[in-house]
Amino acid sequence: MSAVVGSGMGKSLLGRVEEMRRPELADLMLLATVTLWALNFTVTKYVISHGFQPIAYSCLRFGAATIVFGFLTWFRERSFAIGRRDLALLTSAALIGIFLNQLCFSYAIKLTTATTVALLFGTLPVLTGLFAWALGIERFGSRFWAAAVLAFGGAGLVAIGSGGSLSGQLWGDLLGFLASATWAWYTVAVSPLLDRYSTMRISTLAFAIGTVPLLAVGSHQLTSQDFGFGASIWLLLAFAVVGPLVAANLLWFGAI
Repeated sequence: MSAVVGSGMGKSLLGRVEEMRRPELADLMLLATVTLWALNFTVTKYVISHGFQPIAYSCLRFGAATIVFGFLTWFRERSFAIGRRDLALLTSAALIGIFLNQLCFSYAIKLTTATTVALLFGTLPVLTGLFAWALGIERFGSRFWAAAVLAFGGAGLVAIGSGGSLSGQLWGDLLGFLASATWAWYTVAVSPLLDRYSTMRISTLAFAIGTVPLLAVGSHQLTSQDFGFGASIWLLLAFAVVGPLVAANLLWFGAI
């Protein structure tokens, strides 16, 4: 009798375990993306704190990533072509999601702590969902809206913790939130293009488009920048290109 009961309980428990949602490939890709981005906050703070000017750093980083993506795209696809209307959409998305995003991100890291910017980027999934909802791409239930309230409440607590006036750190908090918002918009804006083109092709063109005005705005910092850094800074820059930009973009948009 007990053996039968035990067997029944075992089957019941096994059934419950099988009903639990197993991690999908997309989940693992997003986890890897978040890990790389988490490292990027610390790496960026370190290199800027050790002499790299914010926009000069972003120019070199995105310029190098454009070259890497361009090489990978040409090696695999032998073309960078996209439709004219798609190019117009991609251009507007890149100006917000690459150019404006990097201005906000680099100065957010400079003005406040890496931890604070990372916490503000916790609003990224909610902001992405809100933009997708506003454009009619997705619809959400009550759990999403409850999560949105919690996410924005957390962002508000981060800002309050920076002080009651517009101090340098509070400006950094604001820029950190804008960096999250611009990347969320970019994610939603380019997602329809990923049905027709590869992530590598879209990233190559978007990075190139966004880097051009970034170079124009950062030209003074580039010309005045002292590049006499040690090997550790250059290794961190290389990681910031290959990891949080190239690999993370492939993972992020591949998961989406």
